[in-house]
Amino acid sequence: MLGAIRTLIVDDSSTLRAMLDVVISDHRDFRPPEHAADALQAIEILEERLFDLVLLDINMPGMDGLQLLDHIVSNELARVMIVSASSVRGSEIRTDALKRGAIACFDKANCIREADRLVELVRKIVAGDYQGASCSENMDMAMGRVAEQA
Repeated sequence: MLGAIRTLIVDDSSTLRAMLDVVISDHRDFRPPEHAADALQAIEILEERLFDLVLLDINMPGMDGLQLLDHIVSNELARVMIVSASSVRGSEIRTDALKRGAIACFDKANCIREADRLVELVRKIVAGDYQGASCSENMDMAMGRVAEQA
């Protein structure tokens, strides 16, 4: 039986897409994730299929992750979690992404080491048990250790 959680991984790094795929595919409540190597490919996929959550990198060639985030949010295509080395706690990019409508941020350097926490955060977002944050400090309080490691 296929899981219920549908994710789209958007990152120009095939290595990160593969790592996130392994992390997510290991759980029965997730469908195998779909992938996009850039923002334009992601837009095409999002216009064709519905997703519970987009895992989005910031630094990509062409349209960057923040521009794609704006597009996804303004068109109400999906909820977005930023998974990027640029979104570490306290960074301006993280704060900007949250202000623009990202529901959470996670440091991609922790994707394997903190895989269980990443998966649990995705589950909470999809279940509606995590409502997002307007700044990283609120996210830290809401998510406890997940935000500390994110």
